[in-house]
Amino acid sequence: MNTPLRHRDNNQSLHSYADEVWVRCVRCDAPGVVRATWSPYRWDARFRCGQCLALLTSAAGDWVGPVAFYGRRPCRHCGHKWLSVRVQREAAPAQRPGEWPALCPACGRTSQVTVEMGRVHVAESCRDPHFGLPLRLTTPTRHGTLWVYNPRHLAALSSYIHASLRERHGAHHYAMLSRLPRWMKLARNRAELTKALARLEALRQG
Repeated sequence: MNTPLRHRDNNQSLHSYADEVWVRCVRCDAPGVVRATWSPYRWDARFRCGQCLALLTSAAGDWVGPVAFYGRRPCRHCGHKWLSVRVQREAAPAQRPGEWPALCPACGRTSQVTVEMGRVHVAESCRDPHFGLPLRLTTPTRHGTLWVYNPRHLAALSSYIHASLRERHGAHHYAMLSRLPRWMKLARNRAELTKALARLEALRQG
C-alpha cells in the first residue's frame, strides 16, 4: 500500500516569498528578477532589466501595475451627497488626471470630482507586489491562473497540492496556504493542478 504524501503547513505567509520575484520587463518583455529586502516595516526593492536597462526602485516610489483613481464630493449643482468616482486602469497613464466627471443621480448634471491615484494589488492580475510587473511563472487552468513568485514558492505550492494528507498546526490569518482559492484545495482538481505545476517547472527551467 502506498504511503500517503504528507504536508505540514508551517504558516508561512506569501510575504515571505516576496524577496525574489521572477518577472517580465514591462518595457521589453525580457525575463528578470525583482530583489527585495524587508526592513521593518517596509520593503526595499529594485529591478534592473538586463536587456533594455529599465530601472525601478521602491525608493523612487515606482509602480507600473494597475491603478485606481478615486474621490468623492457633493454635487456642485444640487448638493446631493455623494458623487463618487472609482476608475481602474491597467497602468498609470502618462498624464494623470486631477479630476474625473461624475453624473449626479439626483439632478442628472455632471460635476468634476477631484481624484487621487492608488495602486491596485489583485492576486488574479499576476503582478509582482513591489512594482506591478507581470509575473514570469504563470499558467492558466480551467479554474483560474496558477502563479508563483519564484522556485521556492513553486516548491511549497507543489508540496501542498501533491499531498494527500495535509496537516496544519495552529492557525494564522496571513498564512499563504490558508488563503488559497478553494479550487486549489479540492482533491478532485489535483490531476489538473499537477499538470499546471509541471508547466510552471518547465518555465522555471527555460
